[in-house]
Amino acid sequence: VKFEGGKLPSSIGGLIHLRFLCLRKAGVSHLPSSMRNLKLLLYLNLSVAIGEPVHVPNVLKEMIELRYLFLPLFMHDKTKLELGDLVNLEHFWFFSSQHSSVTDLLRMTKLRGLSVTLSERYTFEALSSSLRQLRNLEMLYMDCSYKVYLGELDLDLIHLKELDLDFIHLKELGLGVRMSKIPDQHQFPPHLEHIDLFYCGIEEDPMPTLERLLYLKSVSLRSDAFVGRKMVCSKGGFPQLRALKIYKESELEEWIVEEGS
Repeated sequence: VKFEGGKLPSSIGGLIHLRFLCLRKAGVSHLPSSMRNLKLLLYLNLSVAIGEPVHVPNVLKEMIELRYLFLPLFMHDKTKLELGDLVNLEHFWFFSSQHSSVTDLLRMTKLRGLSVTLSERYTFEALSSSLRQLRNLEMLYMDCSYKVYLGELDLDLIHLKELDLDFIHLKELGLGVRMSKIPDQHQFPPHLEHIDLFYCGIEEDPMPTLERLLYLKSVSLRSDAFVGRKMVCSKGGFPQLRALKIYKESELEEWIVEEGS
């Protein structure tokens, strides 16, 4: 729905027993401070999807029961968020900026799902350092395409090697990281089931590596993930694959699928 003036009514604070609040695509630009009364919230989705920054009052620190939190992609310059007490979070989607730092992750040791878009202020190394504390992750998405858009193309394979992806529980991985070739199979989580690649600019065929990940059930190549012309799926590869998505932007000209793949 569209709210008058882009403001969520302050009366939302009266719903003190609320557990679930989703404002996805609601077009809200101002959230009321009365939201601090929603202390029982388990799920809060603020991905309001509008072109202007969103004003988020510093009320999240009081929602200590939160398990799921989606922050807006862009927040107002004067926004100050304190997330250090959200130690019960299990799923967190955020854009690292002056409002939310990757270091906020250090105390969120219960996280099972994390999606982070790196801004120009934070490096791959800073993210890697924080991730080492999150040993329970089952889903991880890292989007560096914002940096690519700004022309910062230094996010290559050397940086990815510095990132510890050896999460024993990780089942789903999304990478929006610039790299000319995909990492070696031994750098991927051992029980990975789903992988989503985007804005990677991979030039070498990723299939010889991906097909050796024995537990993979789905592979998605979208938005310039693979910019090569030829792809080969060899015999015996992908023993458990159920779904392969190749988006229409692909430069693919030749695809060889051997019998038994």
